[in-house]
Formats: sequence, C-alpha cells, structure tokens
Amino acid sequence: MHTTSAVHAPSSAQQRFIQNLAESELFQHYQKAFHTLTRLPLNLILAQDDTHPERIISHTGVTGVMETKVPVRVGKHAIAIMLTGGVRLQPANADTFAPVANALLDDGRSAAEIRSAQVQFQQVPVMPPEQYDAAIAILQSFALQLGDSAHRMLFANATHEPEAVRNAKSFIHQHLAEPMSLEAVAKAVNVSSFHFCKLFKRATGLTFTDFVNRARVEKAKRMLMKPAARITEVAYDVGFQSLSHFNRSFRRIADESPTEFRSRMKGGAPALLAAA
Repeated sequence: MHTTSAVHAPSSAQQRFIQNLAESELFQHYQKAFHTLTRLPLNLILAQDDTHPERIISHTGVTGVMETKVPVRVGKHAIAIMLTGGVRLQPANADTFAPVANALLDDGRSAAEIRSAQVQFQQVPVMPPEQYDAAIAILQSFALQLGDSAHRMLFANATHEPEAVRNAKSFIHQHLAEPMSLEAVAKAVNVSSFHFCKLFKRATGLTFTDFVNRARVEKAKRMLMKPAARITEVAYDVGFQSLSHFNRSFRRIADESPTEFRSRMKGGAPALLAAA
C-alpha cells in the first residue's frame, strides 16, 4: 500500500483492495447517504502517483462544470480518491455553452448533435457555492474514517483469499509480540515455504515481512493512543526487537515517527479515527 513519488502502474492487488473498499458496507452506506443529502454522485478510485492525490483538488471545466477529488489516506499516503461533482455553481446560459458549441463545430459535429449536447448541458444540476463547500467538508471528514477503516481491512480476513492466507493472518495477529519467520508461519498453515511466499504476496499485495511489520505498526498506533503508554514499551510489546527498528519501520510505513503520530492524534482528527 505504500506509494512513492515515482509513477508506476497499480498492481492487481491494489486494484482489488480499492474495489473491496468501494464495496464495503461502510462506503456503500456513506455513498447512499451522501447522494440522498446532496444529489451528487460519489465514486472511489485508486490514487495514481501522477495525479497529485495529496490534497483536495477541484476543477472547473470550460463548460463551468465542477469536479472534486478528495484523497483517502492511510497514514500520510493517499491510497484512493473520492470523486464527486458534476455540478455548476452558477446557472448556465447561452454564453457558457458557446465554447462547447465551437468545439463541437470544429470537431465536425452536426447541428442536431450540437442541439442534443446543449440539452444535456442545460440539464447539469446547479448548486449554491456554499452548499458545495459544505458537501466537500463532509467528504473530508469521511475520508479520515474511511482511511482508518481501509488500513484495518488490509489485515482482516477476506472471503476471496485462500484458506492458507486467512489462517496465516490469524496466526500472525495471535503471535505479533513473538519473533516470527516465514517458515514458521508456513508450517503452521501446512504449506511449503516457497508456495506460501508466492500465495501470500498474490493475495495481499505485500511480502510476508512487510505485512508483519505493517500489522505491528498498526497495533502500535492503537497502543500509542493511550497517553500513559511509553514508546519503548510499545515497540517491544508489538514484536520489534529494538527501538531503532521500530522507529525506522514506523516512519517508513506511516511517514512519521511514533512521537509525531502521537502528537498529531492529539489534534482534531483522533475523535473520528477512534470512532471508526
């Protein structure tokens, strides 16, 4: 799930994970509620490195139709984009359709096609700017909750996964605090190490080592929410053998140190995250 600044094609595991997130009860429920409240569509798509998904981006096309992308983050990384819009913030008139008509004429379209396009153009819904701003603010809040749920979904068992992978995930979570090797987990689920390595990567999109480290960091995040928890104790309680390894892994996965994470959680976001 970790992305870099380099542009690369999304893996099938990433695509499948976002599809599962889009089909989750949480997103489906919110998608329906958002549409009922605003009459706006809401879609979830995979974040691409070349689309600058780090921030909310609103774009108004030549026809005056607004579209907005709201990033869904796991840690600091955007893994998905919530896409909404398809509205005008100002009523349409003959002048706003003129650029579209000219473009269609340049493209060799007939008068009948241009008239049909104008009808569709005039049917685009209009929303007051302050109402649209409020809708995007609601999406920002939901993005926090969905991002937290997405991370937990990564470690949950999925019905489409092979039984060996589901059993391996359960074994890993039950023994997080202990030293753990791929060979030991493969033996516990009665699969050869070679086959297990390929099977696990294909099902989760992560190597065994990366999955274990991420599961440990995810558990550490929950423990760090408790003010009395000491970072050193958390590191060993989730299975890291040294504080330096814990700090390196935490920063690589969460894009921030355990101390920075704890400080950030004392801001406005934790209430939503804790409620997820």
